[in-house]
Amino acid sequence: MDFDNLKKAIKIFKESGLSYMEFEQDGMRVTFDNRCFPAPAAPVAPQQPKCEEVKPVESDNKYYVTSPLVGTFHQAQAEGNKPFVSVGQKVKKGDKLCIIEAMKVMNEITADKAGEITEVLVKEGQMVEFGQKLFVIGE
Repeated sequence: MDFDNLKKAIKIFKESGLSYMEFEQDGMRVTFDNRCFPAPAAPVAPQQPKCEEVKPVESDNKYYVTSPLVGTFHQAQAEGNKPFVSVGQKVKKGDKLCIIEAMKVMNEITADKAGEITEVLVKEGQMVEFGQKLFVIGE
């Protein structure tokens, strides 16, 4: 049996979508059968909650900005850059506060309320959980 013809037969079988095929040449028979080996299921990308789904928490006159997903906390756009916000800084609604990296996706977290950043509750590079408090915004 010619090896090149065998490779061509394999290619034809894979591209055809057939589940069974026999190939015979020079008295040698080759059988291809996918019926015993079902195709693997396509991987499903996990869905991440949208930032709008998590509401910041307000208690004791403190307004907490919480993480909308599990990931890595980043205070700046890139390592060595100036942080988006720092303690004592005034922010407006919609200002970028940080980035949460999850599965190589950078998710921007913005302020839902105007005020002053009174506390940053997590450190650069720290893993954060869904609903974990990240910042305190005061009046």
